[in-house]
Amino acid sequence: RNTRIEIEEKLEEVRARFDVLAASRIDDDIDTDPVSDTDIQITNEECYEKAREVLEGTDPLHFPASFPEVFDSDNPGFDVIVGNPPWERARVERHEFWARYYPGLRGLSQRKREEEIDRLQDERPDLRAEFKQEQQEEEKRSRILTNGPFPGISGDPDFYIAFTWRFWNLTESEGNVGVVLPRGAFVNSGSESFRRKVLDKGRIDDITFLKNAGGWAFEGMEHRYTIGLFGFSKSGGENEKVPLRGPFPDPESFEQGIRDDPHRFPVESALQWMGTARFPLLPPEPESVEVFGTIDSPPRLDYDDGESWRARPHRELDSAMDKEADDGTQIMHFTDDPPEGYWPILKGASFRIWDPDTGVRYAWADPEITTDFLQDKRENSYRYAGSRSAFYEMDEDWVHNKSTLSCYKPRIVFRDVARSTDSRTLITALVQPDCFLTDKAPYLLWPRGDETDQAYLLGVLSSIPLDWYARRFVETNVAFYVLNALPIPRPGREDHLRERVVELAGRLAAVDERYEDWAHTVGVEYGPLDEETKQEKIYELDAVVAHLYGLTREHVEVIFETFHDGWDYEERL
Repeated sequence: RNTRIEIEEKLEEVRARFDVLAASRIDDDIDTDPVSDTDIQITNEECYEKAREVLEGTDPLHFPASFPEVFDSDNPGFDVIVGNPPWERARVERHEFWARYYPGLRGLSQRKREEEIDRLQDERPDLRAEFKQEQQEEEKRSRILTNGPFPGISGDPDFYIAFTWRFWNLTESEGNVGVVLPRGAFVNSGSESFRRKVLDKGRIDDITFLKNAGGWAFEGMEHRYTIGLFGFSKSGGENEKVPLRGPFPDPESFEQGIRDDPHRFPVESALQWMGTARFPLLPPEPESVEVFGTIDSPPRLDYDDGESWRARPHRELDSAMDKEADDGTQIMHFTDDPPEGYWPILKGASFRIWDPDTGVRYAWADPEITTDFLQDKRENSYRYAGSRSAFYEMDEDWVHNKSTLSCYKPRIVFRDVARSTDSRTLITALVQPDCFLTDKAPYLLWPRGDETDQAYLLGVLSSIPLDWYARRFVETNVAFYVLNALPIPRPGREDHLRERVVELAGRLAAVDERYEDWAHTVGVEYGPLDEETKQEKIYELDAVVAHLYGLTREHVEVIFETFHDGWDYEERL
């Protein structure tokens, strides 16, 4: 009994030292030098008292102190880890917090939701204080994670990224791990370092994806999410092939699928997927591997040879941060009856493929005030953000010329929110001039290129072959790193296939007189098309783009057969 008490006292001292180290990630003023001094009792030191204050509400678990028998050895770590880590982010969303207590908020329009939250904040100071307390606690957790030994974690960190590194670091040198992870762990940029670590130093035993349709895999989880069952070994060994299975949408296909051989890819190929080792969701048909490889061959969208066209995505107005300027000037007006002359602020639902205006509006804005606001943002970004600025490649005179703001001309936009299970995933359009865009409708900036390049890229982005490829990687949104990595054929400007894409996409995009100048430059007519003519042009565009990718008829049949469950594609073939 005395020995047990003595051991516990020593472990308590070890925990206290780890507390000081953990707290130092949040507070730079905490002195960590006493931690290495084994001749003192750390719990009597000022740094420990300060650490406990800083860590209040976090309750950290220090594995070496909690499992000394596992980590006090020549080969420290667990033999096996099996787990399902939390998938949340270290962030409290304003609308989500208030929706906990007033669920009806979710069904309100943007304008009414903002008004209702403002009213609730005035009526419920207790909840307002609770919201602030939660924000502070999550900020504390965020700083612990972003300053911790978790490569790739940043911003509002995803907890699962930190846990994946914990799995790796807590297993012994030949340990095995089997965990449940969100699809993001296999595609998001924050997990790239971890994916490369496993591919380079470990051995992937199994990756099986599940579509949680109807909650068959995890009842309490969002039914539209894709889940990854990930098994790997830390031993290294032979890792010449990466096995991929799924996604399986139901128990029957899962039971059958795990009996079949998985798709297997060379590690060298996996390391190059989208340039960042992202793992695709491939249909079970064996031919889909060849189709994927064929579409994956051209250069990335963000390819930069210094000569040909170049486009890069950018967000114009942040729906959370840009409701008003720093001086309090109102930017976004949530109203159903805007003053005359106000421009619409569009969001993702404001457009569809070959339908640039659904009539949906996020808000309205005074163009004089908002263009001044955007010009200030652009100049500040160019001046202070360096190479991180979206305008870094633009000419300085262009940056300082307000008339070059993108909002004055038609531009390519795409929906940020998207799912691979929707009827279409990559939803893009050429929106009207004289409008503004939220962060849910990013647009393309053009350091190089003209209107014909715009029409060409719009045609490829709107095609079924590229959308089939995008669905291999998109889970809940079209992130910039996904868009930038999409393979885009780059034929010469005189290539007849390119010219035909420009003609078809240009005509489909120029739906009315708002596009007259743009259409004239591209060399197409403008105005509405009857439905039959429109569909014929869409079908031909898909065929031309398929030829640009070098796809055969057999490849196209695989794409159409596996594109979307239940859709009628016979007419297109």
